[in-house]
Amino acid sequence: MHQIRVGVVGVGRMGQHHARVCSEDPRVKLVGLVDTNEVIAREVSKKCKTKYHLDYRKLFGQVDAVNIAVPTFLHYQITKDFLEQGVHVLLEKPMTKNLLEAENLIRIARSAGVLLAIGHIERFNPAVKDLRGLVTKPVFIDAHRMGPPTTRNLDVGVVLELMIHDLDIVLSVVKAPVKRVHALGLSVYSNYEDIAQAQLLFENGCLVGLSASRVSAEKVRGLEITQEDAFISLDYMAQNITLRRQVSGNFVFNPKACYRREVVEEQPLISKDEPLKLEIVNFLDSITGKGKPVVTGADGKNALDLALRIIDNMELVCSRENRLARELAMMP
Repeated sequence: MHQIRVGVVGVGRMGQHHARVCSEDPRVKLVGLVDTNEVIAREVSKKCKTKYHLDYRKLFGQVDAVNIAVPTFLHYQITKDFLEQGVHVLLEKPMTKNLLEAENLIRIARSAGVLLAIGHIERFNPAVKDLRGLVTKPVFIDAHRMGPPTTRNLDVGVVLELMIHDLDIVLSVVKAPVKRVHALGLSVYSNYEDIAQAQLLFENGCLVGLSASRVSAEKVRGLEITQEDAFISLDYMAQNITLRRQVSGNFVFNPKACYRREVVEEQPLISKDEPLKLEIVNFLDSITGKGKPVVTGADGKNALDLALRIIDNMELVCSRENRLARELAMMP
């Protein structure tokens, strides 16, 4: 069997998993890993039984495809260089830091005749895959994505780090232009928003509320969708969906002299799997012509566009502690 020669650039928290999954796929020959931290690069390469490099350009001419999981500010240049070498790229989200860079990458990939896929991993969550068959005409969506403080991804705010996952999912199910955006952010320990809340009104009337935080005590990933005849709850981490349908014509008496429709609850059976594994399988299938990319460069650009629109419309407030820290840092 002909193997696809793959490299992984950036083997930090997320990149290590890319390397692991690639090393376990029989279709892949993991040619090498790249990271500027030699200790980490050596350790991960040993686990994955491959070589490591400190410079990503060492992979030029050695790979057919590459997974890029470096900090966001490095996305554009590294991806551009590989695309121009005729290498297929799976690029972690957010795609880039601005739309011009995103558009350039899409153009370069098209000119080079190679695939540019974006790593919006929640699209490959088995529960999300089943969700698309249940959503018809959403009228309200409530998304919440929380996590504890971290030192990773501090080159962007929580909108580009966490909320963008939900923005991508919302865009994939609402399928209408955004009409209005309102947003509020709070900077707690970084130079960007660490807590964010946004409200979106789509032209088809769907209202969406999104909350994201990287200063919460517990990790939470959830989505609630209200339709005219059903309520859908999704737990990303448990890969579960709870569907509550209103039964037409059946009313239940309420002691407070109110009537409500009878609600029947269902929990669809979901075949659970590792989303990253499914994402990489789709990437490889798309390269070999056995499938089409679930998240294209255009999808990544659309999610980035909406995320940047939220940031541009955001009223950003600094906590007192953060403000004092910044003032001290600016002192001579």
